[in-house]
Amino acid sequence: MSENIVEFPDRTVIEEEAGAWLIRLDGDCAPSAEELASLREWLERSPVHREQLSSLADFWGKMNVLTELAVPLGRLDGGTNRGHVLSPRRAIPQYARTGFAAAVIVIGIGIAAAIWSRPDQLLSSNGLYATAIGQQQSTTLADGSVVLLNTNSQFKVDFGDRYRNVRLLQGEAHFTVTRDSERPFRVYAGNGRVQAVGTAFSVYLKDNSVDVTVTEGRVSLASVNRATTNQLLERQAPPDRDQSSGSNAIVESGAIETLGTIKAGESASIRSAPDTENISTINAIETVAAQEMAKRLSWREGMLTFSGDPLDVVVDEISRYTTVSIEFSDPAVKATRIGGRFPIGETDAMFDALEANFGLQVTRLSHDRVLLSVAED
Repeated sequence: MSENIVEFPDRTVIEEEAGAWLIRLDGDCAPSAEELASLREWLERSPVHREQLSSLADFWGKMNVLTELAVPLGRLDGGTNRGHVLSPRRAIPQYARTGFAAAVIVIGIGIAAAIWSRPDQLLSSNGLYATAIGQQQSTTLADGSVVLLNTNSQFKVDFGDRYRNVRLLQGEAHFTVTRDSERPFRVYAGNGRVQAVGTAFSVYLKDNSVDVTVTEGRVSLASVNRATTNQLLERQAPPDRDQSSGSNAIVESGAIETLGTIKAGESASIRSAPDTENISTINAIETVAAQEMAKRLSWREGMLTFSGDPLDVVVDEISRYTTVSIEFSDPAVKATRIGGRFPIGETDAMFDALEANFGLQVTRLSHDRVLLSVAED
């Protein structure tokens, strides 16, 4: 006894094929007879194939595109074969093949964008990233943006279909942002928010301030209610997710307040009043000379650069990259001026340089404590 086996079409595969057909037919040249014949063969495989192409056309075209799709199929043999009409509910007017291509291009662009931005792809880099003391790490996010994370730092990625949010939890990071005007890129740090479209900038979260330095493009700065944004980000619902529709209740309620804009070669600090989650201000915008900019961002090259800085400032910076505690024998030692470039993570080499070039003595008190003093003659 023979057995009939019926294979049901896979709607996921058909949906992808329908999108591919719309994109394939998008172009400067009209579709060839061979292409239209292949499309007709694909449409005749099952009603699901026709339904899927029809629904995609309706969804992305938002106009009467089914007639343009159907007409060339009905004229493959000079009009002798009617072909298959996509929708029996719609009449088929007489259009040229160039009209068909023009109609498809609108849909094709929409489908291409939809395939690129499928939520599962955009969400693939969501999660928490961290570095240990003395470690640096470069991460390429799902949208192509690159984050270089400095020592002892953490950030959390929360991308969605209409937004790209990053929360800098501690430390410092440099962001090179891929342009996407449909999905704003926002970095939340402390009580501050930095928003960019396609640009590069660094954010350093320390104590009650957020230092922002822009190396390319332009960013906007805002003050945020930390408790509100933390709660929203934990729910993966950004405070201004619905900005495009104009329903931004969070912003209107005062949880986000615009502070200003800075461009390449400028820096600013968003400072918060102690013991508050609601009050932040922006310091005067500072223009940073090229030499100073290179100094500030030399950590991206694995170096620390100083140019006549007091020793206590140097020690504060060095201490970010080591677990060794550095102490001073006398407050006057802190005023010693230091200049030079030091490799990150090579603490012993730094101590050797201080002894060899700056008249200092390094005394090891234990495996994780050193004392800096003026060297004896």
